[in-house]
Amino acid sequence: MLLKKLGFTVGILCASICTSGVASADDKDFLAAREAYRISDLPALAEYSTKLQGDLFGVYADYYLLSRQLDKVDPIAVITFLQKYPDTWLAEKLRGEWLLLLAKRQDWTNYRHFYNGLLRPEPEHKCYNYTARIKTDDKTAAEEARTEFWFNTKDLPTPCDELLLLLQQTNVLTQDDYLLRFRLAVQNGNTALARILAGKLGIDVPPKLIEQMAKNPQKYLTRPDVETAIGHELYLAALHRYVRQDLNQALTYWQSVQKRFNSEDRPYGWRLLALTAVKKQDIRAVDWFKLSEGTYWPDEDREWAIRSAIRVQQWDAVLAFINRLSADKQQERVWKYWRARSMEGNAEKAKIVQAIYNGLAVDDDYYGLLARDRLGNRISNQPKTYAVTEQDKQLSNQNVGLQRALALYTLDLRTEAVREWNWSLRNADDKLLLAAAEQAANVRWYDRAIYAADRTKQLHSYSLRYLTPYKEITRGYAQELGVDPAWVYGLIRQESRFITNAKSTVGAGGLMQLMPTTAQWVANRLKIPYHAGMVNEVGMNVRLGTYYIGHVFQQLGNQPVLATAGYNAGPSRARQWQASTPLPVDVYTETIPFLETRDYVKKVMTNAVHYGLGFEQGSQSITERMGKVIPAR
Repeated sequence: MLLKKLGFTVGILCASICTSGVASADDKDFLAAREAYRISDLPALAEYSTKLQGDLFGVYADYYLLSRQLDKVDPIAVITFLQKYPDTWLAEKLRGEWLLLLAKRQDWTNYRHFYNGLLRPEPEHKCYNYTARIKTDDKTAAEEARTEFWFNTKDLPTPCDELLLLLQQTNVLTQDDYLLRFRLAVQNGNTALARILAGKLGIDVPPKLIEQMAKNPQKYLTRPDVETAIGHELYLAALHRYVRQDLNQALTYWQSVQKRFNSEDRPYGWRLLALTAVKKQDIRAVDWFKLSEGTYWPDEDREWAIRSAIRVQQWDAVLAFINRLSADKQQERVWKYWRARSMEGNAEKAKIVQAIYNGLAVDDDYYGLLARDRLGNRISNQPKTYAVTEQDKQLSNQNVGLQRALALYTLDLRTEAVREWNWSLRNADDKLLLAAAEQAANVRWYDRAIYAADRTKQLHSYSLRYLTPYKEITRGYAQELGVDPAWVYGLIRQESRFITNAKSTVGAGGLMQLMPTTAQWVANRLKIPYHAGMVNEVGMNVRLGTYYIGHVFQQLGNQPVLATAGYNAGPSRARQWQASTPLPVDVYTETIPFLETRDYVKKVMTNAVHYGLGFEQGSQSITERMGKVIPAR
């Protein structure tokens, strides 16, 4: 039963949670409650939970108390909290914690009940939910779990591994399912899983053989056993590993044995070569992908196939590969654009091409701007700005979540503030989004102002979407160093969203996300005494970053798109991604093999177009702004 007693009383917990109302929070009491939570001081938490009732931070005090004794409370206490604070980020967070506890207890009936209210489940919640459904005789759960997780090769949390074991006790998995999962396990070096699956397939797999293959794949390729089923799998696993070390030698090995593989395994071998080749921008990749039909082929691999054909501008192949994507994938803007691009030379399809471009050009994102260029329509102005009204401001002021986020921001509790802000705006309409954006901009919380303004659908404010803080500094250094200020702002918006002390996982810092070694190098060039704190000084960060992007621009032949890619991934890589012949700039960008850099270039250049309009630089063409990509020297 959902409300079955667990042997604990709620006591002061329920007494404090059952009242409501909002007033201004006492920051000292809230911060003290936060510290009590950190050190698990339950008596203090109980005191602050009572004391902060009705305050803006009352939800935190109640959450702190409940979360710290979640394994001892009655479900009524959880339900009471969820009902008292509906639609809050902390309600979602507590529900997720409660679900993990129910899973630990294997209380699958209650798990399913509480899971229904979880709005953004993590993978572990999803896997536990499938387990709960299977355990409670949901007839469709196993098949759905198979579709979502059985072929997933990414690192998954333990609950998902447990789900996969549970699936093997059902009747939804076919022999082919086991074989493909076994293949993926062998290639990833997961010996334990490979042995389990081999047992299901009736294959004897000596663990040491897999380990030896993983350590020295070339040795296995030189003395292949391709007469048995396990021999085939180990060979493909060795090929999978070795092809990344030496593509040409791997090709030689494969060509010597590929005819001894069946009609399903042979295409798979060619695809292993193709997937490495396309990431090395080897022009042979497209032909190898063409040999890859006839076996399991996920959309992710097909997207690489499309890019291999884009790179060599084999437009018939581009279209053919797009047509083999799943229906949902084909509707993504990227593949709509490339569908139209691949049909441009076909007079019979001219109307289809124009219709696709017209549909894309309604929006002004990267593909919308490219579509405008293909139609010959430069963008000359931004949408009319919506002026936030007093009524809009009042709605924002009355939104408890937004005001709590702003209060957390003033206390420099950025993590909690961002989560509150994002959660509170997840279903907001355009007017609330713009009122919130304006309020954030007014307190210099620029990244959240952009976050809000970026989400509008019909009413827009591009002055909020493309904010220009630190204008005198940024435009001053851009003019001094001869760099387009719209481009500089486009970089900063993408790099840091104007967070002055932003720091990346690799150590880059400040508005323009400079690595310490880069900052020191530029400082030396400019004859400025270097110290570590320079990257977080607004003026110095912009000066050093603007100089560096200008230097990269000159180093890479005055090609903006190469310089942008080089700023993110390094100039040498940007140069490696050139071809021996000129490339259309959209082709170069789409075939950048690093997802992060590919996305970065698209966004920076889109930003620069809009900043160019805002700076009254005249009508804009993203293709012209990105420049040409000349042959590699």
